[in-house]
Amino acid sequence: MGSSERVLAVLAKKIHGEVAERVVDRLAKVGEATDEQLSQALGIEIATIRRTLNALYESRLAKYRRVRDEERGWYLYYWRLTDEFPSRVLEERKRKALDILRKRLEYEQGSSFFYCPRCRVRYSFDDVVEFMFRCPGCGTDLEAIDNGVVVEKLRQAIELLEKLKFD
Repeated sequence: MGSSERVLAVLAKKIHGEVAERVVDRLAKVGEATDEQLSQALGIEIATIRRTLNALYESRLAKYRRVRDEERGWYLYYWRLTDEFPSRVLEERKRKALDILRKRLEYEQGSSFFYCPRCRVRYSFDDVVEFMFRCPGCGTDLEAIDNGVVVEKLRQAIELLEKLKFD
């Protein structure tokens, strides 16, 4: 297995777990395989293999080609590793993570929050108005909280991700 394939296997494991790593390792070894072939070779249920392959596809770590089986009349999917550089895959994941973090930061900055000291559940202002500032679980008065720590942690995470380069 080449270094690029090993990087993809490590990424697969970090993102999707051990089964994904095993699937990527197997695809690196054989080049291309159907979900049934992978299931048999790895001893993993076909439903788990299919979920894993779809997750790998969504993460752009794997791709497929579809071939119609003339005998049975349905399609076979032949899976293989992506031909994209791992750095490109990482840049895409970084972009998605930054989008999520920025939206969360905007939400945290634009909202007020309360929590129940007994249940330790956090609620937005819109929720507590509906509950009349009482915990819906136990009836305890809800207390305002300062989410400044959360805002600062989100800013730090965004700053760190923005600095990461995968070239």
